[in-house]
Amino acid sequence: MTEAGAAPLSCLQTEYAENTFAALPVRTGENVFAWLARFAGPAHLASHLRQLEASDTWHEQVLPALTATLSRPPQGLRLAPTARSLLR
Repeated sequence: MTEAGAAPLSCLQTEYAENTFAALPVRTGENVFAWLARFAGPAHLASHLRQLEASDTWHEQVLPALTATLSRPPQGLRLAPTARSLLR
């Protein structure tokens, strides 16, 4: 992702530890990997996606390795920061 112009702000994955905080419901039996990156604007995001699509490394190594550990196909979401977000 970094090579395609998207330095992750955060990478998150499933935590398999026992839930010791009963007030917080936890979903079990799911594998999740999430990453967040910030782009200067829609054109930068589009450029990143084009680079990923053209990347042999992404298609032959990275995506298969990620997909093999997930319980369903990857999902991409485009989010926008709220007015008070520190990510603006």
